[in-house]
Amino acid sequence: MKSLFTLSLILPTFQTPMIGQLYLQEPAVEYYFTRETGTAIRANQLEVGSLVEKGQVLLTFKAKSNKGEDKVYISNTNGYVEFISEEASTQSQLSSGDLMVKVSSSHVLGIYNFDKNYDVSQLDQSLWLCTDRKPVKFKVDSVLESSLLVSVELSQMKYSDLLKFSRDENVQLYPDQNACVTN
Repeated sequence: MKSLFTLSLILPTFQTPMIGQLYLQEPAVEYYFTRETGTAIRANQLEVGSLVEKGQVLLTFKAKSNKGEDKVYISNTNGYVEFISEEASTQSQLSSGDLMVKVSSSHVLGIYNFDKNYDVSQLDQSLWLCTDRKPVKFKVDSVLESSLLVSVELSQMKYSDLLKFSRDENVQLYPDQNACVTN
């Protein structure tokens, strides 16, 4: 009987949200430019909007001077292709300094400032934002005195939709995903 009583005291705390202000950075963006005149050949399956992984080949560049080997451009981060130059798509001539590919990070970083003091000693590595569609998982990267450093994968929700929540001063984040089912 004692364990049932203890459980009933613990459960409500998992359903209680933290309230605060969420500030998000824009996703990091990487730009891939030519350094000399030549032709770029984009990798198969590389399209605007496609997901690329760190280390994945984006394109191969063949310099017009034909000095040395072809240069292979690889993604330095997990992200989404935002732009591919028409010249890279059609294997047309590119000039030195032309933008070939633009990749946007697949996650964003943020800070969550509490509206009051919360006991975060038992905080798990993730918090949940309850939305109309589905719960959005925020990874807790660091716990500070009155705030949390968080990150969120953009595969869960578009950055523009996340920004709408950051305009609200009373963003509720739950320590348990199951709280989103009951709310």
